[in-house]
Amino acid sequence: MNYSKFSGQFVCKMAMLLAFMFAACSETDSGNNVAGGTVEETGVYALAGQVGDIYPKLLQMDGSDGATEESPRYEGSVFAVKGSVITVYELDSLTFDETGRSFVDSVDDEGRFAFDSLALNSPYVLIEKREPYDSVSVRVDLGNAKLDTTVKYRTFKSVIDLRKTQSVSVNSLTSAKIPLLREFIADGKTFEEANRMAEREILEGFGIYEDLGAFETLNEEKSELPYVSALMWYDDLNLRFYIEREEKFILYASPKNFVGKGKLVERYYKNSLKMIDYEIGYAAKLNGLEQCTESRENDVGKIKGRENGTFFDVVCRSGRWTMGFKSIEHTNGTMVDNRDGKEYKTVTYNWGDGTQTWMAENLDFTDVDGVSCVQSLGEPDCELYGREYPWLAAMKINFDDLKVYSVSAKGDTALMTKECVDAFWLEENPCDTLFFDVVDSSNGDTYYRNWYSNFADIVEKSEVNSYQGICPDGWRIPTSDDWASLLRHFGGLYGVDYSDVIPVLYDEVATGFGLNSSVLLSYDDLFNVVRYRRGSFYNSFLVVDDPWFVVELFNNDRSGFGLDGASSGKHAFVYKLEKYSNDTDIGNPYEPYGSASVRCIKN
Repeated sequence: MNYSKFSGQFVCKMAMLLAFMFAACSETDSGNNVAGGTVEETGVYALAGQVGDIYPKLLQMDGSDGATEESPRYEGSVFAVKGSVITVYELDSLTFDETGRSFVDSVDDEGRFAFDSLALNSPYVLIEKREPYDSVSVRVDLGNAKLDTTVKYRTFKSVIDLRKTQSVSVNSLTSAKIPLLREFIADGKTFEEANRMAEREILEGFGIYEDLGAFETLNEEKSELPYVSALMWYDDLNLRFYIEREEKFILYASPKNFVGKGKLVERYYKNSLKMIDYEIGYAAKLNGLEQCTESRENDVGKIKGRENGTFFDVVCRSGRWTMGFKSIEHTNGTMVDNRDGKEYKTVTYNWGDGTQTWMAENLDFTDVDGVSCVQSLGEPDCELYGREYPWLAAMKINFDDLKVYSVSAKGDTALMTKECVDAFWLEENPCDTLFFDVVDSSNGDTYYRNWYSNFADIVEKSEVNSYQGICPDGWRIPTSDDWASLLRHFGGLYGVDYSDVIPVLYDEVATGFGLNSSVLLSYDDLFNVVRYRRGSFYNSFLVVDDPWFVVELFNNDRSGFGLDGASSGKHAFVYKLEKYSNDTDIGNPYEPYGSASVRCIKN
């Protein structure tokens, strides 16, 4: 049959939105499945499409005006741009080698291309797009900076069956599949079988064991293949870099950082969590961890951090490796503060030799003098991190009742006054020369002062384990021993020293304690996207038994995230426990007047 006479029946056009797609039509869908198709099947086919300056929908947003907003993070990894050259190569139906026949078209100024009539002896073709990408850079030549505007190109390919394909994305994944596809076809597999086998092998190389659909459907609604495509551009080093410097902070941040702060921020958060899932899975594969299956639930492993000797702990959870720790027995609950009606999450641990029930959120009671919002990365956020309370206010102790004083080696006595405290917080420090040392004018010798307080006269030791302070009825301010007991029991359960166990407090699924990292975002006006700037794991809490003691938890943002000294570092809290707990000395006279968060513990 002379198909050229009927070419008009096969010409079809396709309108494409936000993707690089091809449409294909044919008179018949016949074939004998020999290596995927017939020995020779002459036909006339049509291809048409539209491309544009688009980024992967992985981080695309819908703006308030309905326009599409894109992120440049994975720019060009999937979509073609204007100026691309589209080439169709005919393939032999048995060997899938190129026959030497090809057809070329360029994307026009309107972003369209078309092959109205392709007379082919085989329905199998290799489609290639060669697209320019932004390569403007500064080159230093003999000490002179020159702008390098050389146009560079990158190429993506896809092998398709024109009889069966309605639309197709040509992307990095379809390109990676071609060598495997040809290998499996050479082994006698059909085109369909070879496609499935090649895709499965590539996905498993990234630690992905579920079927995410044909690679050519990358641009379909709700496809997760764009996340996999983004992994194609990672090497081992920058994968670990992203996990260490960005992803761990987003993963352990409270959803309140993002939810309710606009569609753009919420979409950024949702996409970031999904991307982190795939990154951790890929890193687990690179580090030799086998598939996370139902039978391995709560198994743990380690993946290397960017720095030598640092690691991230990962856990098998719900069929995926995720950054985190094995779950320990705990009971989640809630309580209501009758003073203002606010509800708080709680967590209870039965240690065997006792029970602890903690608030799993920071206290957010506002009817207190001197209360302020927690300053997270320099930006206050009351609803997210609760409040900071002056130690005196949290303990409900009047300023005049707490005496902070010192006696120097020469016998001089100095009493901390409210004027000095007020000046200190204003950074005027007029009392420093009096309070921090005494210089003997006769010989120049310096006598350092030891500072004390009369706190023991106000709160007897027998009362510190039941001291309510600012906490709701039935709850109390924790002691340093409460915190030490918490960490020591965690250390025993996780098999590490209590000085290295603090990261588990951030994994709410594992321990329920509910500590959160803080995250600082910015808004890029040029691309109209959200960008991550930096994060922190710093949290500080007041205790009742030491007015100069603040519990500080995990302030190390340039390391791994694991249960070992190299990843977690030596924590300030542990250091203070060892040095200052139940000590009568004060490091400096201002320490009892500091502010921090409060985590109440149940009586």
